[in-house]
Amino acid sequence: EQRIGVSFRRYLVSFFSGEHFFLSPNLFWFFIALIVHFAAPYDIASARQGVETGWLFHRFAFNLLLAGTYYSLFFFGTYVAGWAKRKFLPTCYPTIGNLLHDLWYWAIGILVWTLMEAVMVRTWASGRVDFKSNDQVLQEPALLVKNIACIILVPVWRDVHFHFAHKFIHIRALYKYVHSLHHRNPDPNPFSGLAMHPVEHLYYFSAAYVPSLYVSDLSPLVFLYNFVHLILAPCCGHSGFEDHFQSDQFHYVHHAKFECNYGGPGCAFIDVWFGTFRERLGTSREYQGEWRDGEGKADIAIARPTGVKSGSHPARRPSANNGSLGFPASLDQFIYTTFSVVAGVLLFLRLRDPATVPFDLASLLSPNLIAFLVAFAPVILALLLCLTFKDRLSWRWPFHKEAVFGSFGMTLLFGLAEVTPVWHAVRLACPGADEDEAKSVGVVG
Repeated sequence: EQRIGVSFRRYLVSFFSGEHFFLSPNLFWFFIALIVHFAAPYDIASARQGVETGWLFHRFAFNLLLAGTYYSLFFFGTYVAGWAKRKFLPTCYPTIGNLLHDLWYWAIGILVWTLMEAVMVRTWASGRVDFKSNDQVLQEPALLVKNIACIILVPVWRDVHFHFAHKFIHIRALYKYVHSLHHRNPDPNPFSGLAMHPVEHLYYFSAAYVPSLYVSDLSPLVFLYNFVHLILAPCCGHSGFEDHFQSDQFHYVHHAKFECNYGGPGCAFIDVWFGTFRERLGTSREYQGEWRDGEGKADIAIARPTGVKSGSHPARRPSANNGSLGFPASLDQFIYTTFSVVAGVLLFLRLRDPATVPFDLASLLSPNLIAFLVAFAPVILALLLCLTFKDRLSWRWPFHKEAVFGSFGMTLLFGLAEVTPVWHAVRLACPGADEDEAKSVGVVG
């Protein structure tokens, strides 16, 4: 039952009382970010000419250790030590194949995180985006207040961003090639939280660029906290249990029922406004969306795991039937996957010092072009593939009954708007981008 505390009024009370930050996991994650900020600060000076491969490798190793420790401890507590007792589906547990699948895409998420950090570090190192050191922030009261305000607002921004970015990738064209991977887990475990397609990682992590990319005089701590929040929050929210720190029944209902509860419990009022709020796993009295149980079932991988074994004890089932590693299932999936890998490699090469790249990549890939390939091309390619290969469902499904100049149009508009910071950040990070491009983004001065 999720109806308690989902009103906008309750959200305002939580914000203005400080409960949303000081009496929630947000404060815990901020302390983790604060420790990382002082123990392993960004090496901005080393990226003046371009991102160094050595720095990228070491940062990836550090991020892998940080996130791996957090996720492993939580997995151990819930699935090994038995510290949590109430599992949503007591007979469903991940197999070795399920875990390898989740760990593979989880690790790719850490790699994408590191690459997106490198993009932001490059914007600071090039001088195209302003930032302030610890001493500067602490010496000027106005700067200190400004940075504290941004830190407190990070969870609010994350709530709003997640709802619309998440709903955006549920549009059929994107869902088929991107988000369906995450929904292979109808009964998730902690590592399922970041088990996403790299394009989904990109769009989910795009929240980290706001406000740091657009607001001057901010400490790198604001960006780091934003990212630590993005990385660690999915762990507990996908545990599969309901009796622990930051348990998230609200999002579990989304995995079980698919087209509902797009946001987190903190901003459930947005789902209430759009009629996509579902308060329980059983028959809902609140849900007003167009989707019905079973619609598109063969395509969206929401069926409960099968293969129950007999025995004297409750039988255990795999948490996902198709949650295992393998080759792309079709030609269109292969094309999309290949494009995603190539775009990622080109971004990495384009961020490096041109003198270290064996060919003149800068003249072939302008900052505008590589930014387009990374930010907007995945959306366009998904739509083209969906139409070319004649998908049996509308490219707008399950929002095909919503008005274009209404709810669906708003989903599309907000989704594209949330991709835009990636476009801006990549343009500014590329060696060779000029001052005029920085001014056009509005981050100079």
